Amino acid sequence: MVTNLPAKAKAIWAKAMIVKDPEEKLELLKQFYSSFPKHKATERLEVQIKRQIKRLEEEIENKRKKHGKVINIWNVKKEGDIQVTVLGTFYDTLNFFEKIVGLEIDQFEVYTRPQIGTLKIDSILLQVLLCPFDESIGEEKQKKISNLLYNADLFLIILPNSNYITYFNKLISWLEQNNIILNAKRKEVKIERTSEGGIRIVGKSKFITDEEIKNFLREYNIVNGIVKVSIETTLEDLETVIFGQVSKPAILLCNNIEQEREIKKYYTEVYNLKVFFEQKELLKSVLEILGVIRVYTRRKDGVVAERPLLVEKGKTVIDVAKIIHKEMAKNFLYAKLNRNGEELKVGKYFILEDGDIVEIRSR
Repeated sequence: MVTNLPAKAKAIWAKAMIVKDPEEKLELLKQFYSSFPKHKATERLEVQIKRQIKRLEEEIENKRKKHGKVINIWNVKKEGDIQVTVLGTFYDTLNFFEKIVGLEIDQFEVYTRPQIGTLKIDSILLQVLLCPFDESIGEEKQKKISNLLYNADLFLIILPNSNYITYFNKLISWLEQNNIILNAKRKEVKIERTSEGGIRIVGKSKFITDEEIKNFLREYNIVNGIVKVSIETTLEDLETVIFGQVSKPAILLCNNIEQEREIKKYYTEVYNLKVFFEQKELLKSVLEILGVIRVYTRRKDGVVAERPLLVEKGKTVIDVAKIIHKEMAKNFLYAKLNRNGEELKVGKYFILEDGDIVEIRSR
């Protein structure tokens, strides 16, 4: 639910987001925390702001102690087509990770550097990160490992054999402390502030109108910017982005049918699969959750690219042409398209489907 903060609190937050000086920002965050009433709708926000205050205090303290640039090795940039982070207890994640990426991991190294593997399914490269969440790890090491969460496209969550409801509750709480909330599907919500131009909205939501979005953002003194929304976006999603939270889709890997049924009673919004999945089935679920399809390009000599382009559902032939080269899109004539063995001649606005093979013809 939306927090419905008082105008004073929104004004303090708007100022805190503009300020660059860490100590001034810290003071404003503390003022912001004190400025709104604490109730059910603000519980998540309270935890989040406390976390931000703590991190900013640590950042200020570290800068006082250290000089020079510090490189965070735990911030792993995305490589390949899709980045997937595996979460679960220490040994569950370790065993699963070794099995799917074919690597043997030294347990000690899990604490000292990121464990990164690659899984190739039908020419799609999945970058797999190991991110155990376990009370045995210790708070400081767990904090480092948590950096692996933010660039991920999707989480694979492995449930333990026993006490899995309790474990999953703790995991959700830990993610929220790190400003991450789980969703069944990816909710593409981004706010990029600009110096002028008003509020420009990219995409369409079935829950809120463009005018509602603009009015809501103005309450937080956001009057210029590019706002990207998806069909599932709500006002609550916009507010979580304003306060620095990110939304991540998740697949919950269950051990058996009984466990899956039990989880569904409590968490209807989380995707579920068995642990002993078939790889193509997993890839199909990942693509569906992320809302993307595979499109293969073909040269004039008939050679089809081994690796497909991943594009959002609903994209057209001209969108693919723009990805390949802007001149190709500019001089577009038509495209030859192979769908399920049938050859078609199509125009620039022909909507693509998963598995299509496209050959662009241009002037």
